[in-house]
Amino acid sequence: MRSLLIYLILILTFSPLMGCSQNQTKVEINQQAFVFALYVNKGKQEGNTEVTISTPLPNRLTSGQQAGGHGNGAPYAMVTREASTVQDALKLIQRDLTRRFDFSHTRVVVVGRSYAEAGLKDLMDWLQREPTTNLNTFLMVAPGDAKKVAELTPIYEQMPSEVLIRIAEQHNIIPTNLRDCLYAESGNQGYALTYLSAGLKPMVAEQEKLEPWTGVQGTALFQSHKMLTTVPLNESLTISWAVNEIKAPLYTVSWDEKGKASILLISTKSTRSVRMVSGHPVFTVKLSGSGDIVYKRNYNQYDTPEVKRIIERELNNQVAGDLRRALHASQRVGSDVVQLGMLVDWNYPNHWEKVRANWSEYYKNEVEIEVVTDIKIRNFGTILRTKPE
Repeated sequence: MRSLLIYLILILTFSPLMGCSQNQTKVEINQQAFVFALYVNKGKQEGNTEVTISTPLPNRLTSGQQAGGHGNGAPYAMVTREASTVQDALKLIQRDLTRRFDFSHTRVVVVGRSYAEAGLKDLMDWLQREPTTNLNTFLMVAPGDAKKVAELTPIYEQMPSEVLIRIAEQHNIIPTNLRDCLYAESGNQGYALTYLSAGLKPMVAEQEKLEPWTGVQGTALFQSHKMLTTVPLNESLTISWAVNEIKAPLYTVSWDEKGKASILLISTKSTRSVRMVSGHPVFTVKLSGSGDIVYKRNYNQYDTPEVKRIIERELNNQVAGDLRRALHASQRVGSDVVQLGMLVDWNYPNHWEKVRANWSEYYKNEVEIEVVTDIKIRNFGTILRTKPE
């Protein structure tokens, strides 16, 4: 809690200076409401949009309060309104508040699934035009009502928005921000957003009482700012890997009847290339990396070079299969989430000019993608044994 309090003090200290440097109208700090998160849903009335803001309450951010504690009430407020546009809904919220909005510290926007399937164009239009928007704001998709995600229990943090930001910053799955979305749309490419899960989970610290919990269940694939499908977690990991946005993934492989091993990948890398074959682009996506075995179940097999090669083979086959399924899902809906079209633009600009306008359909029907993996085991965590002579 102390770290968040210090963060807010820094905001309050330097915000006036930043405002003066940008020739903005001076606003007293005690008249501002710093919006840390936005939750956007389809409205109850047809054609409407529901917007919820989450702002910290400085008067409740005391250094003695424990993380996630609610002894003196939640350290944040949430206000919801519905209108025909995002801006109109925010205007209704502003009308009832005693402080003026400040979106410069907004770091996460969560959209409900139905809103995402209808399209994010209105939201993206507002985000681009709002002068205080942070381009590093993460975007995520909730499985249902976006507000339900905000009901999560912040075990290690003070506010739900902090939990969501931490999920993105861990790079356990693709952390797509506003800049990434706008960049993809400008090139007629697709993009993937983290697809959250929401439900109840027993909390040990609360005597196994069921509390709201939010996690990650995969990615949502977008084209033209519209959600087209979702991809499960295993396939989502390879999408993150393919765009070099994953850190230290763990894979478990099996062989024979009893063999099983878990490998922690210390380094991961992706390379993408394109070549023209008979007038059509053929892409190669290569995933490479190295890792250590952190668990092996079959004790009857010594840690030999032969077993190492078996584990490498099974690991490469598993990762390649996951990536092929992920790319097949993206091609099925015409969402180029690994942005292979950019390679055509850079390497064959004349061909790109012919297919750019209709790239989604071209990617779906005309593109061939080859998958290559080169993943090595560094060590077993033990000394390798060789067969006796």
